[in-house]
Amino acid sequence: MRMSGAAPACPGGPAYSLTCVSGIIVYGDMAKRQSLVRLAGIWVIWFFVALITSLQTYVAGLTARAAQPWLPAFGNGLLWYSAWAVLTPGVVGVAKRFADERRRTLQATIYLGAGFGFAVFHAVLYTSLNALAYGRKPWAPWSKDLLLLKLTSAIHLDLMIYAIIVGIVLGARAYRELRDRDVAAARLHAQLAEAETAALRAQLQPHFLFNTLNAISALVPDDPVTAQRLIARLGDLLRLSIDQHRSQQSTLAHELEFTDVYLTIEEARLGERLRIVRRIAPDTLTTRVPSLLLQPLVENAVRHGIAPCVEGGTLTIEAKVLGDSVRIVVADDGKGAGATVEGVGLGNTRQRLRQLYGERQSLAIKTAPGAGFRATIMVPR
Repeated sequence: MRMSGAAPACPGGPAYSLTCVSGIIVYGDMAKRQSLVRLAGIWVIWFFVALITSLQTYVAGLTARAAQPWLPAFGNGLLWYSAWAVLTPGVVGVAKRFADERRRTLQATIYLGAGFGFAVFHAVLYTSLNALAYGRKPWAPWSKDLLLLKLTSAIHLDLMIYAIIVGIVLGARAYRELRDRDVAAARLHAQLAEAETAALRAQLQPHFLFNTLNAISALVPDDPVTAQRLIARLGDLLRLSIDQHRSQQSTLAHELEFTDVYLTIEEARLGERLRIVRRIAPDTLTTRVPSLLLQPLVENAVRHGIAPCVEGGTLTIEAKVLGDSVRIVVADDGKGAGATVEGVGLGNTRQRLRQLYGERQSLAIKTAPGAGFRATIMVPR
């Protein structure tokens, strides 16, 4: 039979139970230390408040030529605010306990009633501390007269201090909730962006794989040895594709490596009809870019710009730093077109750039019949 109030038993054998009990003890010690640190912080804060207030009282006395000795002034302030140091945890507890009360009238009534209660309690506590500190010394009021004096002349000050503490607690709680909402919203936005990017890439990769397999199959009847070698290169391409799939972004160097494997296949298919020029600034290689950024642009240039031309053409890949951005250019001098038609590759590229970088990116397409095709991308450095 389980006894009421007993701590729950740790599952597992003796070793596991010992670990579990040790963890509970350590957690309890940590919680105790945190409570002590918070209490110490409360006393330190009120000590400095007492110090500042006493200095004000002392300087005001000097100005009025009726200076009170420093130590009695500080002692009186210390007693006053020590009483508040004792009451502060209770005020914080009340503020937290009713912070979620949706009935505002009831909440205000509770806070106001608690405020008067703490004000009376503070007067009683201060009077008691004063009596303990000074006893029956003739210059130190300690009797019930002091209690009545504080209740009639300082209740407004106590209520103001109480309201400040409650306001700080509620303000800190509201700030924490706002911050948590912002963090949750940012996390949700990132998750949505990742999901959308994954969906876009899921459209792109089968399209790319289909086109690559078509390129290899065209070589099988005439050059099976080359086709076999290219199938091995396709395996490398798929491996890189799987690696890329793990992240929304990769370095420009990684993208160039992926593109080079693809171009190896196209060079074997087109031979001397495909000429490649690379102008890559070394300081651009570590730039983070969307995964599979270059491949659809290169594929578009080769398949639709260069391959239809009997004499072939030149593919140019450039990357250069411009201020706080990197400009990437993929261009060919092939067939060109009268208008740009954005299929799966170009459409996905534009959407993924917008998804990852917002307004800090651009994708410009320039083409004309017989003038080739040029895609210029700007991404943050």
